[in-house]
Amino acid sequence: MTKKDNKEVLLKNKKYFIIKFISSLFIRIFLLLIPIYYSYGIDAITNGNYKHAYIMIIMFFVFFMLYRLTEVINQITYYKLYSNLYKTYLNLGLYKTCNNSLYSLSRFSLSEYSNIMSEDFESLSEYYATLVIRIVEIMETIYIVIYFFTINIMIGYLTIFICLMVLFILLFFNPIIARTNNERKIRNDKRISLFQELLISIKEIKGFNIFDVARERSDSTINDYVKWNNKLNVDKYNLKQVSLGLINVFEFICLIIGIKLIRDGSMTIGVLTIIYSYYTKLGDLYLSIITLFESNINVKVARIRVHKLFQYASVNYDNNNEIKNVNGTIEFKNVLYGNKQHPFLNKVSFKIEPNSLNVITGPTSSGKVGIFELLLRYNRQHEGKILIDNIDLKKYDATSLSNTISCVRRDPTFFNISIKDNLSIFDSNFENIVNLSKELKIHDYIMSLDKGYDTILETDASNINTDVKFTLAIMRVLLNRPKILLFDETFDFLSYNIASVVLEMLKSLKEDNTILIISKNKSVIEQDFVDQVIMMNNNKVLAMGNHKDLIKENKEYKKVFNRL
Repeated sequence: MTKKDNKEVLLKNKKYFIIKFISSLFIRIFLLLIPIYYSYGIDAITNGNYKHAYIMIIMFFVFFMLYRLTEVINQITYYKLYSNLYKTYLNLGLYKTCNNSLYSLSRFSLSEYSNIMSEDFESLSEYYATLVIRIVEIMETIYIVIYFFTINIMIGYLTIFICLMVLFILLFFNPIIARTNNERKIRNDKRISLFQELLISIKEIKGFNIFDVARERSDSTINDYVKWNNKLNVDKYNLKQVSLGLINVFEFICLIIGIKLIRDGSMTIGVLTIIYSYYTKLGDLYLSIITLFESNINVKVARIRVHKLFQYASVNYDNNNEIKNVNGTIEFKNVLYGNKQHPFLNKVSFKIEPNSLNVITGPTSSGKVGIFELLLRYNRQHEGKILIDNIDLKKYDATSLSNTISCVRRDPTFFNISIKDNLSIFDSNFENIVNLSKELKIHDYIMSLDKGYDTILETDASNINTDVKFTLAIMRVLLNRPKILLFDETFDFLSYNIASVVLEMLKSLKEDNTILIISKNKSVIEQDFVDQVIMMNNNKVLAMGNHKDLIKENKEYKKVFNRL
């Protein structure tokens, strides 16, 4: 995450930072005044001035109540600030995810990505939400040191010495704890990944009765995590105890000096209670500073991981360039895509006319899928140009692109909500949804489900028929009403009856739409209404044209087609 990104997040919550700073400042002021008025009361009692003692105790009570009230305001502000920061970071993370290439996202394991979106953004939010009070507490520490100098120079020097000593200890051990915390984070990613793996593989574990193997892997991973987690907690605990122990030693020395000064008549008992109270407060303040250091350690790790997510998020596309009235002409010009030494697309060029139905085919790993990945901007090409209506694809903003192109993927996923809600995202008119499902012959199946259109879909739609799963994916595209429709091997998964219904619909749709189908299904390629076949082989375009002409005139095309 860049400084600019982080600055924008913090500035969006400027109001709550200001409120928190003011409330935190008043809290610390009240906490400093409370022991002073208490000490005045003790001195008044010692001198027999009970009227003055009553007044001081009343002031003590008033400031105590003001402190409680301000603490409530401060805590409410904290929760509001924290939640706003987390939501802002999370929204930014989602935006960066959607603007990342698939190649960049493939560097993350599911557990690592999940931890970034949950734990790391939480660490950042908590750090900045508490940073204000920590800064005020540091200011309070400086005030206490200055105050001790006004009481006694020796006590002042002793206090500043212990403050610097504890700060040195914190700075010395901070990198060590940071390294340990980083190791713990790595083990935590592996731990969560293991749990996900166990759930995904439960059928194999039960089917092959290999629970012992799974448990051995689990024990090894968990033991490694526990070791580093324990080391981190022990190191942090020891650091706290050493720091507080040193403060207690110097507190004892200052109290001894204070007793001597009382004996000499240079100090009152009330001032001695302030020394005790303020040294106790110094211990609490250093606990807060230690917490700040710990938070900073977590934030450093979080920033590294978040930066990895933000690093390759797209900045090459126009964000405010709305393009309307697209005709649907598609052109690839010398496109190089994938590994430069072994590219998915090797200097590929072709043109697709608007209002046409085209089939892209070829053997497995011939580069077909790369065409769709580039059109959908999942990734970016190394060389060449991709044009829609003679406009570079980079010039389309995200809204214009999604309105122009929609794809039925080979492995469609859905939100874990009802069938109706999944489709209503694209068309809020439920009547349109029902009519389309009837046209595609899946309405009766949906109604046969216990809850009909209110049936909750699994993410992979594994709880419904495969034909219906892909037909729902097709419906999303049709309800979105794009100019260009992409079908990624969809007809290789559909039954003959459903495929025939969909193809018949596409035959009429091509009058107003550009349609691209990736398929090795010969019955699809041989359809009379297919305007053009693009045969891919060895990551290049082998042939383009009408299937009947190509099968007669192009021997290489015929040879590859017969092997499909």
